[in-house]
Amino acid sequence: MSTLQLRPVTLGVISVICAVAIMLIETVFNRASDGTFLLTLSFWVALIQGPIALAAAAEVSQGKWIQPIKKELMAFYPLILLMAVLFIFMFFKMDIYNWTHEEHRWLRSDFFLARNSILLALSFLLAHFFVRASLKEKPFTGKLAILFLFSFIITQSLVAFDWVMSLEYPWMSTMFAPIFFMESFYAGLAIAGIIAASLIRKQHTEKTAVQKVMRDSAVFMFGFALAWAGLYYGQFLVIWYGNIPWETSYFAVRMDHSPFREMMYLILLLLFIIPFIVFIPRKIKASPVWITSISFLILLGLLIERVFYILPVVSINYIWFLVEFVLFSVLIVLFFLNREKIIKNRTT
Repeated sequence: MSTLQLRPVTLGVISVICAVAIMLIETVFNRASDGTFLLTLSFWVALIQGPIALAAAAEVSQGKWIQPIKKELMAFYPLILLMAVLFIFMFFKMDIYNWTHEEHRWLRSDFFLARNSILLALSFLLAHFFVRASLKEKPFTGKLAILFLFSFIITQSLVAFDWVMSLEYPWMSTMFAPIFFMESFYAGLAIAGIIAASLIRKQHTEKTAVQKVMRDSAVFMFGFALAWAGLYYGQFLVIWYGNIPWETSYFAVRMDHSPFREMMYLILLLLFIIPFIVFIPRKIKASPVWITSISFLILLGLLIERVFYILPVVSINYIWFLVEFVLFSVLIVLFFLNREKIIKNRTT
């Protein structure tokens, strides 16, 4: 039983308070044109959408392994709406994009803000209907899961192309979109591992269906570590085999200068080498401590990667980012602790 029980209305009020606090930070206390807000949004949108996408993918593939923690994964979906509202306030940070001085058909400030906020709101609505149908075991749940996965891929692709890649317009890479939505799914697996491990420790037993979920999450993280490395190698292969040297400038800046070069090695270590090597032994996949540790390292790797993308272009105020990070962390914990009431509210 959760130790902190709040009504959904109370959770909504707390979410609004956190949103207002973040808005005040970015519009009153941190008026500089930096990438702090973008870093916050691009990191947390991956962590919020990822668990829902994992549950939807399991629904489409008829994967029963996720059932013991499916409600926990789906409890975070209201925060997608919070991301849609917060993104509107990127209006005050548009100076970080160099294309705002010479706007184009696609890269136009009003269209940029509108399409991303609307698509995030649409993703929230699809997640809402998918969660409701899934809990009631409606026959059309699979179709709603597919629709949500489409919205998930589109929104994460826009995070890649619009939010991050356009910072260095006119540079572009077609590999950014698959990397971003794959990483969000990767984050969903890491969160699934953390949830399963925490439930096992709470129940003080390993003889439960949650233990199998934890092992399966570790197996999938092992596979996604390899897939992530494959995508990055694929990006190199496209540049080399396609003889497109203009795509190398983005990585040349980051590979030739410190601390970005060290960050690149750290990202490779956290997202590929450590999960791939650690999850080879079978016993480790059954250890809640190991699963939790590696899962948090994966999330840390994703955060460092976002910094790796943004910092060479615009500065980041780490103090305000830490405050925003704490606010989002509090929301995630509260939604997890009150998952039963959130999910129960969707079935009525």
